[in-house]
Amino acid sequence: MLAEKRLISEMFFSQNGKRESNEDYLIHHPNKFYAVLDGVGGNGNGEIASKLVGETVKESLLESKSITEAIEEAEKKLSSYKTKFPLTEHMATTIAVAEILENSILISWVGDSRVYQFRDGKIMFKSYDHTWVANAVKKGVLSSVEALFHPRANQLTKSIKDSSKPVKLEQVLIDDIQPNDYFLICSDGITESWIDSDLEELFSSSYSFYYIASNLEKECKIYSDDNYTAIVFQID
Repeated sequence: MLAEKRLISEMFFSQNGKRESNEDYLIHHPNKFYAVLDGVGGNGNGEIASKLVGETVKESLLESKSITEAIEEAEKKLSSYKTKFPLTEHMATTIAVAEILENSILISWVGDSRVYQFRDGKIMFKSYDHTWVANAVKKGVLSSVEALFHPRANQLTKSIKDSSKPVKLEQVLIDDIQPNDYFLICSDGITESWIDSDLEELFSSSYSFYYIASNLEKECKIYSDDNYTAIVFQID
């Protein structure tokens, strides 16, 4: 049972990349939940959206509310903020959450912040991006390589906006969990620098947790133009 296990290792980082400000945000509570958010909206408004939603979700989950209830509460707070400050009308945020349950992990997400599960260097689960290019790849309009460099690569089709535009969370319950499985929750600044095959190599069982964590961030410092944020944890 997961409730009887502990996470033997966990690591977090959030950096500006080559941007002036960091519109990413992360929340966590050991052995309970981990989440990464990536705000959008320009003029620093994305930073407001990700923090407001992140803190609301954290507070709700600590009160044992469901993630769906938490997002509904966050949308209400976004609406209230936008009413007071009309110039923030277009702000929104993505979110990717992993909740540690008794015998499973509930993955919930909106947008292009991702959750991965790795086992012995293989991707066991990867969340599906809510973006124009992801839909195009799914329909066969673009190849996965073309999608990486497409001018609409960062165009979201789904995000958390406010209560006037409520969003439905994508959710997957993962009950196939084994000792030493890794989970990565990240913003798109990470996947700017890392393709899936390279992540599989990085998360292979031959590397230590410290090596994985330090190299994940090291490559982003070199190659990521956007903000980059990650949470990595490993199941004992």
